[in-house]
Amino acid sequence: MKSKSLLFLLALMATVALAQNQGKGQGPMSRYDPSTEATITGTIEEIQTLDTMCHSGTHLTVKTDKGNTEVALGPTKFLADQKFELKKGDQVQIVGAKANTRRGEMFMARQITSGGKTVTLRDDKGMPSWPRGMCR
Repeated sequence: MKSKSLLFLLALMATVALAQNQGKGQGPMSRYDPSTEATITGTIEEIQTLDTMCHSGTHLTVKTDKGNTEVALGPTKFLADQKFELKKGDQVQIVGAKANTRRGEMFMARQITSGGKTVTLRDDKGMPSWPRGMCR
C-alpha cells in the first residue's frame, strides 16, 4: 500500500511540474519568430519605460499608416549605452516581428533607425544584443 501511495505521489508531482512549464517561453528566442519579420515606419506617439524582473525596458507606441503599433525595444540602459535617444514625434523605421508577450501581442524590435542612426537590438534569430543578465 505504501509503495502505491508513493508512486501516486511521484506521478502527481511530475504532472504538476510539467503543467507549470507548458506555454512558458524561454526568453526572447521563443517569442521572436524570424519568419514573420517585417519593417514598420512611423512616428513615435509615446515612449514608456516599464520595469521588468531584471531591468527597465523601453516600449514605444508608433503611429504608422495602418494605425498604432506597440513596440518593445529592450533595456533602457542598453539604449543609453548606445547613445541612442528617442523622443515623441521622431520618425522611426523598425525591423522586427510580432510576438505574444505577458502584455499581449506587440512588435518586438530587432533593429531601429532614427535620425540617421541605426541600433541593432537583436540578431537575425531574435537573440538580444545586450549582455545576458543586464540589470539596472
